[in-house]
Amino acid sequence: MSNSVIIENFDKFLKDNAKRRTPERSMILECALEFGKQFTVEDLVEAMSHKDFIVSQATIYNTVLLLVEAGVLRQFSVDNRSHYERADNVSFIHLKCEHCGKVKLVKDTNFMAYMKARKFPAFTTSYYNFTVYGTCNDCARRIKQSKRKNKSSKKAK
Repeated sequence: MSNSVIIENFDKFLKDNAKRRTPERSMILECALEFGKQFTVEDLVEAMSHKDFIVSQATIYNTVLLLVEAGVLRQFSVDNRSHYERADNVSFIHLKCEHCGKVKLVKDTNFMAYMKARKFPAFTTSYYNFTVYGTCNDCARRIKQSKRKNKSSKKAK
């Protein structure tokens, strides 16, 4: 979905719910749509700080919740921290490294096909969002190197 259509839909949502379209909300929406991947409110606060537009952190939090309510953003949790992504994004599996905390997004069209093929009474899957925990390649290499160093230092003694 194009940004202009999303903005139009958000404007309609605000009007239908007797809420005002403020310059702050508009700027926060535009900034949120610039993220090509998942983000936290803290990421959005940081991105907004680089704009020549001052917005309070509370306004950003409240607007993000409004964007979720309007269906512009999806909210999900990783390690009990809220993350957000565009609602029109394809569903992803989040691969989270337990050592460094890095999160990688992976598309898996087979999983969505599997979910759509399943028959759940009175339920239709629209998207999925889950996190798989493990060790990324960088951390696995560091751990392996660390173990080698420990073995060689024990042999030297």
